[in-house]
Amino acid sequence: MISGIRGICRELRLAILTLLLAAPVLLACPSAHADDALADLVEGVAPSVVNLHTAGLRQPMSAWDAIFGGPRRWDSLGSGFVVDSKAGLVVTNAHVVGDATEILVMDHRGRVFDAQLVGADRGIDLAVVKVPGLDLPAVKLGSSWGLRVGQDVFAVGNPYGHGHSVTRGILSARARSLGRDEFDLFLQTDAAINPGNSGGPLFAADGRVVGVNTAIDGRGESLGFAMPVELVTGALPMLLEGKPVAPGFTGVRLEDVRGGGLRVATVYRDSPAAKAGVLEGDLITSVDGRPVTGRAGWVESLGMAFPGARRELGLSRGEQDVKAKLKLVERGAWASRVAGPTAPVDPLYVVVQGLAPDDADRLRVTSGVRVVEARRGSVFRRDDVLLEVNGLPITSVEAAEAVGADVLRRRYLDAIVVRGGGKVRIANRW
Repeated sequence: MISGIRGICRELRLAILTLLLAAPVLLACPSAHADDALADLVEGVAPSVVNLHTAGLRQPMSAWDAIFGGPRRWDSLGSGFVVDSKAGLVVTNAHVVGDATEILVMDHRGRVFDAQLVGADRGIDLAVVKVPGLDLPAVKLGSSWGLRVGQDVFAVGNPYGHGHSVTRGILSARARSLGRDEFDLFLQTDAAINPGNSGGPLFAADGRVVGVNTAIDGRGESLGFAMPVELVTGALPMLLEGKPVAPGFTGVRLEDVRGGGLRVATVYRDSPAAKAGVLEGDLITSVDGRPVTGRAGWVESLGMAFPGARRELGLSRGEQDVKAKLKLVERGAWASRVAGPTAPVDPLYVVVQGLAPDDADRLRVTSGVRVVEARRGSVFRRDDVLLEVNGLPITSVEAAEAVGADVLRRRYLDAIVVRGGGKVRIANRW
């Protein structure tokens, strides 16, 4: 009996030992295959990624600097990727090129080329440079829509000027906000992104570009952010024409509903939403058939839309489900139209215009006029909102013109304005 048990134990030990010896081989095969697949991808896309070195002169910020320092040279490093092989067009971040007077591009073989800036927009933080003689293949642009959290991604760039480097990670989150005024939509990844990676591509596992590496959060490790590639495809035509890049405007102000929903709080007059029949109180349920359950879903669906784009909103209105088809417009053009004509107020050395209704909501004021031009000698600044002058409320352009005469007659100014998001009092006597 005892010998039988010993035999069974001996056989079990042999079986376990066999499994342990075989396990590394079994586990290594898929890993090795995956590493080879990534290496093949990197070899294929690396020629399409370039390193950028930019330089310029920073002008003095004060009279002291002007006397003792003068203009100072600055240098910056970044990355970029080829989007048009024939024309030699490279996309990067606008903050990489800045106000550079010299832009140099180095390819994966170490060749250096002079580049010229074609177009840049700091609001979206994208730029396009042209590199004559750059005979490199263009990347394949993918889509961030199909990318799921947890899927593999990899970045290629020029961290700290070390040259072509590859880092690997996953998509950590979608629709992240970094507090930008416009185009505040980012993919988060734990693939290492460092200074010098800015403007470089973030690739999906199929070797297609899904984002542009743009920012890091220095408070922690592996917190990198890339703007979705859809922003590149949408902004590229405007950048190539040297035009400013503007987001699409819907004309609604939304409020959060308990449970994660969104309700239409305001529909601005003569806006795409107003023309499409959207009503205050409607609940947003979808955009182009994709469910929207919160503000992040709304931003992701509309944050990559440009003027002229069309979107279909799914709305819940009481007991009814309603569809509204919008054609987005450029917000600045709409605001100028609804704010009315501009008018000079010569005693104040300004040109003013009525306040657009969405600006009034954002600033939490009911009336006022915006300074669209501040001339030499004025105590006001561009984009100041005049609320009150010499005790008189400024409710319209006409009210501003009338109060200008009072200021000139009394040779005294006591104004309340909104500046930089806060109310400021300005007093002057002459």
